[in-house]
Amino acid sequence: MPRLSIEIPASLETALNSEAMRLKSTPDSVVTSALSEYLRSPVHTVFQVSTSGALVAGVYDREVDVKSIFEHGDFGLGTFANLDGEMVVLDGHAYQVQGTGYVSEASQEAGAPFAVVTRFSPQTDAEIGPVVDRRQL
Repeated sequence: MPRLSIEIPASLETALNSEAMRLKSTPDSVVTSALSEYLRSPVHTVFQVSTSGALVAGVYDREVDVKSIFEHGDFGLGTFANLDGEMVVLDGHAYQVQGTGYVSEASQEAGAPFAVVTRFSPQTDAEIGPVVDRRQL
């Protein structure tokens, strides 16, 4: 996560530390929350289309398309209309995973009754070697 170093008046530091103690939090959390509110930029938001309960109740129709989902996030999971495969959203691409294991990139017009996405900003990067098969994965 990016770090920010600033100078503030002693009076603000005192107020910041008091608020952090009152909330049983940290000064970092208080500043992040205050900046989020002031800049009207939500922190750690999730966009959800419908609910898993609706799927269980049989609501499988198209509610939104993949293009609309991308307006709210670039990382997440969901399903396609009529339960036509699982949706995996990764790095701004939506993949359709069939029960057979076949994976293809979904059209932006593909419909979805359920999805949960966010704007993903990794704090750690790691690399692994090639994966030969599902078992190794």
